[in-house]
Amino acid sequence: MTGVLLLGLVLLTIVVPRFTAIPYDRVGAVASYVGLLVLAVLVGRWGRPVPEALARRLALPLGALCTAAAGFVGYASYYVTTWDSKLIQNIVSQPRDAITPSQVAYLSRYPNNDVLLALARQARRLGDALGLGYGTAFLAIQVVCFAIALFGVHLLTARLAGHAAALVAMLLFTALIGLSPWMAVPYTDIPSMWAPVWAVYCFMRSHRSDRWTSAVAWAAGGGAVLALGFALKVTPVAVLVAGALWFVALAVLRGSRASWGRSGLQLAGVVAGVVVAALVSGPVVTRLADPPRTTPGVAASSWHYVAAGLRTQVGPNHNLIFGGYDRPVNSGTSGRPTDVQTRISQRFIRDELKRRGVAGVVLFEVNKLDFNWGDGMFWVYGEGTDLSRRPVHHAAPYELVQSWNSPDGRLFDARVAITQGLWWFVLTLVGVGWLRGRVTAESLLVLASLVGVAAFTLLFQGRSRYLITYLPPVAVAATWWWRDAWSRWGAPGRGAGRLRSPERALRP
Repeated sequence: MTGVLLLGLVLLTIVVPRFTAIPYDRVGAVASYVGLLVLAVLVGRWGRPVPEALARRLALPLGALCTAAAGFVGYASYYVTTWDSKLIQNIVSQPRDAITPSQVAYLSRYPNNDVLLALARQARRLGDALGLGYGTAFLAIQVVCFAIALFGVHLLTARLAGHAAALVAMLLFTALIGLSPWMAVPYTDIPSMWAPVWAVYCFMRSHRSDRWTSAVAWAAGGGAVLALGFALKVTPVAVLVAGALWFVALAVLRGSRASWGRSGLQLAGVVAGVVVAALVSGPVVTRLADPPRTTPGVAASSWHYVAAGLRTQVGPNHNLIFGGYDRPVNSGTSGRPTDVQTRISQRFIRDELKRRGVAGVVLFEVNKLDFNWGDGMFWVYGEGTDLSRRPVHHAAPYELVQSWNSPDGRLFDARVAITQGLWWFVLTLVGVGWLRGRVTAESLLVLASLVGVAAFTLLFQGRSRYLITYLPPVAVAATWWWRDAWSRWGAPGRGAGRLRSPERALRP
């Protein structure tokens, strides 16, 4: 059923596309998608996977190549942003006593940006020490985080499907985000990418551990990873919820007292990891961020994001944006005490629910799903007035990248269409995997994580940029079933590709 729904989502985004920050040529995007599908069928029918021994040796050089490419593309594509990212840059680039009231108000409203502020200050210090610009120094942090996420993609895919599939997952991940202009944007999206995939990996190792001590240790590690990821960006909370439900499901479906005891210890380990990581990292972040004195009690209420997530906004091309940044909600709550924000936001929510009705809310959420998951460029250049900005580095090697990565590049429209087709193709692979792959407990955890972030983007304010953090699990989900597929196609009758229901997959 999940595979059918996901393939239906792909069809929906093709047939009824919603507004994206960068409109794409539908004919070119569909042609790209069909071409990739045909190529995949041909490779599946007549190709053979890379031998595992060779694939294992290729992992490190391929990872280094992908990371170098991401760094080069990020440097060539760097431009000065116009939104929150630029505000943080301004704060760390000026004397501490020169901070403005509007900057204090921003940090008071969004105290979760302390981690970003800490990263920005370290980037500024690194740049000053090495004679680098702020963007280049922050890019170094981004590249390290990209490499960690890429390594997580390889480890998780190799565990689920072997090293040959892991190579493909690394390439898909790099194509989707490593070559994207997002590598040049100094914000939280790229630095947070490593958290979900590494948390899933830790939970999977916990599940496979024979000794309860190592099982608890791996679960605690996953909790710690998520605490650090959550400090950067809220979306990793979806893996925390998915992981907790997954451990409970393992106990329920296995039914024994020992299974309940093991799952209870694992959940305790997750909680301990979250708490310890939060307690340890908090003072460190505060010291590195060196935030100014802010106004207490005016942080944005969680209900503010729910209210914005239920409303439509009008984009620059007079197209509808579903559940994005909402000025009426923001202006109505900004600067007020958090409890007052909650009441105001709940009033917005009641008004929207009453106005739409049940059928209207369902239709809105379908459109929002289409809006969030139908953008293969992930809202690039969509924040502020970034679409009008241009790269700052000018030289022949960089201009080659800018020709397809900058809005005024001669190949940019073709690049957007091809990338959109690639995104549809990756989502199709994920859907086919759930239809044709051999379901395991570990693959269900990956699925639960993706369902979790989908639910998150439906409930709260969001846009396709929020999916960047989950591109590593998406790349894994697109390839975890390949070993079974190769086995089925390459040697019929061996039975390696037999389907198992989720209930059977979770049983010992």
